Amino acid sequence: MATTTRTQITASEFMNMDLGDGLFELVRGEIVTLSPPLYWHGFVCGNIYAVLNDFGRRTGHGHVATNDSAVLINDLTVRGADLCYYSEVRWPRALVGQGPPPVPPDLVVEVYSPSNRPGEMLEKVSEYLRAGVPMVWTVHPERRSLTIYRGDDPTPLVLTETDVAENLPELPGFQCRVAEFFA
Repeated sequence: MATTTRTQITASEFMNMDLGDGLFELVRGEIVTLSPPLYWHGFVCGNIYAVLNDFGRRTGHGHVATNDSAVLINDLTVRGADLCYYSEVRWPRALVGQGPPPVPPDLVVEVYSPSNRPGEMLEKVSEYLRAGVPMVWTVHPERRSLTIYRGDDPTPLVLTETDVAENLPELPGFQCRVAEFFA
C-alpha cells in the first residue's frame, strides 16, 4: 500500500503566497479558507476599531489594524485577527510598512461569528497568548459581552454591556463602556 506525505506550508511561505480572493489562515501547516463575516460581525469590529483607534490617536499610545491582520503564532500557524492593537513602544507607527509585524500585538480582538465552533475561539486565544500577545479580547455580540484573557492570569475577566473596560495595564488610561461595541 502506498502512503502519501503531505507537505506542510511554513508561515514564511504562506505570507509570500498569492492566494487570490478570500480570507485565509495557516493552521498547523495547512491553509484554511475562512467564511466571509456577516454584517453584524463587521459592524461590531468597526465599533471596536473606532474606540481603539480614537484612544491610540488621542493619547499617542498606539495604533490599530483590522481586516484579519496577520499574527504569526509559530512557524506553521498564522492567524488573521479581527483587530490588532500595537503600542508605540512595542511597534512604533513610523516603522509600519508592507511586511508582517516584527512583534506580536499588545492586544488581539476576536469577535464571535455564528460560524465559530465552541472550542475554536479558545484555541485561538491560547495560540495568541503563547505567541506573546499580552492581552486577548473575545467579544460575543449575541451575549453582548467582552472577555479579557491574559497569559499571566488563568482566570478570564468577563464584562457585560453594563460594565466598563478600564484599568488595563496594557492600555493605560483606556476606558470604554462595553455597550459601545454594540451601539
